[in-house]
Amino acid sequence: MPFCCDEGLPLQTRVADILRAYGLLSPAQRILAACSGGTDSLVLLDILDCLHRAGGAQVLCAHYEHGIRGAESRADAEYVAAFCRGRRIPFVCAAGDVPVYARMHQMSLETAARTCRYAFLRRVQAEADCACIALAHHADDLAETVLMRILRGTGTTGLAAMRVYDDTLLRPLLGTGRDEIEAYVCGRGLMPRHDATNDCMDARRNRIRHVLMPILRAQYNPAVRDALTRLSVLAGEEDDLLSHFAADALGRAACAGGLSAAVMRALHPALQRRVLRLFWRRETGLV
Repeated sequence: MPFCCDEGLPLQTRVADILRAYGLLSPAQRILAACSGGTDSLVLLDILDCLHRAGGAQVLCAHYEHGIRGAESRADAEYVAAFCRGRRIPFVCAAGDVPVYARMHQMSLETAARTCRYAFLRRVQAEADCACIALAHHADDLAETVLMRILRGTGTTGLAAMRVYDDTLLRPLLGTGRDEIEAYVCGRGLMPRHDATNDCMDARRNRIRHVLMPILRAQYNPAVRDALTRLSVLAGEEDDLLSHFAADALGRAACAGGLSAAVMRALHPALQRRVLRLFWRRETGLV
């Protein structure tokens, strides 16, 4: 039977096409969908559930309660749990104390939350034998990340920022703008939760989203989002090519004592840096 989703919802069709391209649409596959209860992740969960009901991959929903916003945070977890009960979507939840983790490891709250959340998601993926972890990052997120890394200082790998699929993390909304996602919410009658921390100006990403990006759109380039996402795609393609060349160069440079000085001297400086990073990663296991 041919796969069929709601033709009146082009976003569902695009996500189905992305899953199909990576061999993830089959009902034999299981996808772990991370859902906070917010707009983006609720839309992604809704789409994946609709695709599953139309003959697509199985869906398991995971929610991590960070312990940052007290009762509001716990209410988010219950909201996602209730949404999944209503749809009969398998659901798993874990809670942590991110503020304590951040203090112990001297991290920002944002970095600590991401670290704890991804550790939880990877653990659930392994335990549930899921083919991938589906995340709701979209085009605006990508543009903000690229801009944040430019301001901090980065190279080609940093500009690549996020990929649609990297064999573990799947981002089927990465080519979709926030405006289309919000239109989908209205069209489907979804009622996502609102995380007030996303409005807090003490987080760098929020300042980029709510202050810098509007200025760039209004005063410099109305299509700045598209320009930044295009830069990321091009950087990713060039990064892939350089990584291929670096892996080949490492094979030629590797020797009993480490790396051949003669081979390394013959390489372009850009390849020298990459070969050294690959060698360090191979020897230490550290990224």
